[in-house]
Amino acid sequence: MLARGGIPSAPIPQVWLGGSFDPVHLGHLWLAHAVQQRLPQACIRFMPTPGSPLKQTQTCPRHRLAMLRLALRDTPFTIDRIELQQPAPAYTIDTLARLRQRYGPDCPLIWIIGADGIDSLPRWKGGYEILQQTHLWVFPRPACSNQPDRLHLPVPLLPRQADHWQDLTRQAAGCIWLDERTPPVVSSSQLRQQLLIQDLAVLDLTLPRVAQYIKSASLYGLNTSHVDRTAL
Repeated sequence: MLARGGIPSAPIPQVWLGGSFDPVHLGHLWLAHAVQQRLPQACIRFMPTPGSPLKQTQTCPRHRLAMLRLALRDTPFTIDRIELQQPAPAYTIDTLARLRQRYGPDCPLIWIIGADGIDSLPRWKGGYEILQQTHLWVFPRPACSNQPDRLHLPVPLLPRQADHWQDLTRQAAGCIWLDERTPPVVSSSQLRQQLLIQDLAVLDLTLPRVAQYIKSASLYGLNTSHVDRTAL
């Protein structure tokens, strides 16, 4: 692609936030917006998985996808269904190989993960080999105290640490950016556990239209006989 004046333009970074989104919540949106603040030109997509090999049970993809569509309405973010179109389980390294074919060898690919993802990376199929296909943009665990976790990398990955987030736009793959901005304290497992005991207050941790969907579909053990139907 040529920019004005015939000078080749740099490829637009392609960014993904993968996960179960079971359910999608404000923390997921915070991550996407945080990356967008640094890379306003990037295309940021949410990638729901059909089934994580590291999780035993999940809500069916139809409901998770419906909630994700509602959450991303009126945002600049989109949904990439590439993993939903593949049989479960989905492995990130296989997905990245398909994405690399889609975007070519020179396009920066960026995968957003949390500190837990870095810790579990050796258990992923291919492990550290995913850095041959993508960059990693890493966020710390949500702060549960006044002393949030500091990010750190395993020793084998230290040479991969980027000095600046812009380094991830200057090559196609292989760098890790440690973003010290702390996500909000919210998790999908927290939402599911609290809804199981009919704690509707946790619905404030997701968008109102997603909360409405959860109520209407009686997801996560939510007993709609205990919910004010006039509020739906």
